Amino acid sequence: MLMLSVSVCSQDLERKITLIVKKQTLSEVIRIIGDEGKINFSYNPQSLPLDRLITVKARNKPVHEILELVFKKNGINYFVLENQVVLKMNGKERPGTSGEKPPAALKHTLSGYLKDKSTGEVLIGANVYVPGTQFGTTSNSYGFYSLTIPANQYQLVYTYIGYKNYLLQADLDQDEEVTVEMEATTLPISEVEIQGKNGQEEIRNNSPGEFRFSSKTLSQLPGFAGAVDIIKSLQAVPGIKSYGDGSSLFYVRGGNSDQNLILIDEAPIYNPSHLFGFFSVLAPDAINEMTVFKGDFPAKYGGRLSSVIDIKARNGNMKRFGFSGNIGPYASEITLEGPIVRDKSSFILSGRVSTLNWLNSFHSPLKSFDVLFYDVNAKVNFKLKSNDRFYLTFFYGYDRFGQTNESSYPTSGMSWNNMAGTFRWNHTFSNKLFSNTTLSYSRYHYYLYIDNEQKDVWNSSISGLSFKTDFTWYLNSRNTLRAGAEIANHNSDPGNVSLPNNETDPLATPIAKYHSMEYDFYLGNDQQIGKRITLSYGIRLPVWQDLGPTKVYHFDGYHNLIDSTEVSNMTTYATYFSPEPRLSLRVMLNDHSSLKGSYSRNTQFFQVLSNSVSPFTSLEVWAPSGPNIPPQKTDQVSLGYYSQVFHSKLNFSAEAFYNLFHDHIDYKDHANLLFNRLLEGEIRMGKARSYGIELMLRKTETKFTGWIGYTYTRTFVQTPEVNGGREYPAFYDRPHNVCINLSYKAGDHWAFSANWIYMTGGAITTPTGFFYNNGYSIPVYGDRNNDRLRDYHRLDLSVKWTLSKPEKRYQHSVILTLYNAYARLNPFSVNFNKIQDGDGNIVVPSNLAGGYQLIPTTISVAGMIPSINYQFKF
Repeated sequence: MLMLSVSVCSQDLERKITLIVKKQTLSEVIRIIGDEGKINFSYNPQSLPLDRLITVKARNKPVHEILELVFKKNGINYFVLENQVVLKMNGKERPGTSGEKPPAALKHTLSGYLKDKSTGEVLIGANVYVPGTQFGTTSNSYGFYSLTIPANQYQLVYTYIGYKNYLLQADLDQDEEVTVEMEATTLPISEVEIQGKNGQEEIRNNSPGEFRFSSKTLSQLPGFAGAVDIIKSLQAVPGIKSYGDGSSLFYVRGGNSDQNLILIDEAPIYNPSHLFGFFSVLAPDAINEMTVFKGDFPAKYGGRLSSVIDIKARNGNMKRFGFSGNIGPYASEITLEGPIVRDKSSFILSGRVSTLNWLNSFHSPLKSFDVLFYDVNAKVNFKLKSNDRFYLTFFYGYDRFGQTNESSYPTSGMSWNNMAGTFRWNHTFSNKLFSNTTLSYSRYHYYLYIDNEQKDVWNSSISGLSFKTDFTWYLNSRNTLRAGAEIANHNSDPGNVSLPNNETDPLATPIAKYHSMEYDFYLGNDQQIGKRITLSYGIRLPVWQDLGPTKVYHFDGYHNLIDSTEVSNMTTYATYFSPEPRLSLRVMLNDHSSLKGSYSRNTQFFQVLSNSVSPFTSLEVWAPSGPNIPPQKTDQVSLGYYSQVFHSKLNFSAEAFYNLFHDHIDYKDHANLLFNRLLEGEIRMGKARSYGIELMLRKTETKFTGWIGYTYTRTFVQTPEVNGGREYPAFYDRPHNVCINLSYKAGDHWAFSANWIYMTGGAITTPTGFFYNNGYSIPVYGDRNNDRLRDYHRLDLSVKWTLSKPEKRYQHSVILTLYNAYARLNPFSVNFNKIQDGDGNIVVPSNLAGGYQLIPTTISVAGMIPSINYQFKF
């Protein structure tokens, strides 16, 4: 009889009914289910929360699924006994046929946003996972996450560097939206931590060559002149090398400096330099997160060969108004932020200006310089509905450097400016489908003032307008699909001279400008295979078109001009299509170590044409691929090993890579790239290769933290018409690179850090001898880059004294830094002009803006640079 009763009731539980209730009491919902499903319920009214309000929307669902939706979420178990459905609170089950375990195929999705509890700022790259299982995900660039897992009871863990772990008890019997606000930890954070993920999650989730800098990590990294510099902080990443003191140029895995894509809220920044590279253009207080990809880009990124630096600006405090700043002897900045509508809309406005002109007092009146730079970062965001968010970002940076006469009138100099803006729309179609649509504009101008009195100026520029849409589909717990499309317009002026008072001068002859269109499509998938293997694969399909109006020059095999063609407006004269496959594999060897490998092909259609090896220049000529400049391509393979050692107290990583560059741009000897309408005839195409290994050992916990990084990289170039066709090292080939950073936090008020960097000297070309002809000494040169500068090394020291107690809202501190503490004179150039002083010593003219000055033949930037800064935040 009992078996018959259970069988009958089980058949009744398969009956499909519709239940739509909003804020109805539990007792009323039980009555409706009983009436619609012909179910008899048995329960103790004193033991159930019958007054609890219930909201359920279920159409044509089996009764057992509706019972799961209503009861399990409210901590109520049900089971079948004697032809009745018995209801009990958790822990009070009776024997019988339990409805606790839903069908194995039933899965639900947990989705939402991760935010900072005190500011409402989204947390990018945070981890969400179920311990002991393969179920896990990370929040995207907008803080959104989605995780689809079988219906069951779980304890989920939310982790993010610098924040307390958040534990969520979830009885997942239906799709749920959970926005989690995480609390920042008061424990000391590593001042050198760069992984952006905790322990095992870093080993499991990071792609080969990927690093993340959170806003907390960025704020604590040592910087130049007492202020954090987000571009120079890249020196902390193995495989990324700076050129030297002050310069913001950097080289990634053997690539050139123009092969790095820098994005601020998805808009490219063409020149990240203030004051020739001594400062970066992006103020640190405006930055939320920075992600670095070295070669192995996700399919959504393209257009460069070596790296992508994806920077996300802060949204501004959603909870309360505040301000912060940094006052120093070389630059000062201030940031304002706060809610427009609490928890729905906010703003942030950050500005920085140089304070360098006081240095003129150390020069004679005849050597007075006018130096100025400033930048402005602004962002507004608002949430229209729960599934629609809008962001508006604006950036502008300006530099001016010139010389004035005794009357303070500017006589000559240069200036440059960057501008970028984006409008973005996030839309959540469902808990599994997320989209982002972006409209962005970027522009860079460079002006060289030939004669201020005559208003003579040389100007080059580049600009781009882009519209793109990206989709992320969290298909299930094992697959995350990403797809998107982009259309972009690019314009470039390679350099034209304006001579208002002498328009007949040959220098005033117009040089043709460039106009191009780019169309990109991509598709990629992150696939979990079992518990230990993750496969990421995708393809990017870029199409590039060059359009008129312009003038195209044709050269013969010896690069002599033979003809030219006038191209009319909107006429296509060159088209390129270059598929870019991407593949990476991650294998967990055990809970504390993993292997990762990748292959990728990248294409670059826009490049800087420059044969200068100076690290201090903002003069850039951008040119697109065309009939005389084929697109550059690279194939990269990499293999890495990652492990936690010494009882998980240290993180160790080792990555090896090999790059092969196709159609590498080189230049003939003594190439002229300025005031030259035939500059494309100065270019020589070749190939290049680079290989290396990157090692890093990090300690990221307790008061004493630090890392040791070592990189060995070689880069060789081979061009048939250069150096006799023989292979030679690139000028940025610097085989050995060591970086040691140590920091110690002494209580709540003192923090100390030391940073030491060593690099092999840069490759240079020096004469192998001299011969005399008609009284002149003429140098004789051998192979290109046959020599090296002296090795580079530098020690930076920093002390931070926090004046306020941790619980105070107004936080302020004094920071003392010594850049190049032992005053090492690291040369960045050498000159072999045969000029002699009275004693016969060889000297060179260094101050070309003023009179000749006798100095040694190697030129260095500076010795020790001290700085004291006052930092505050409210």
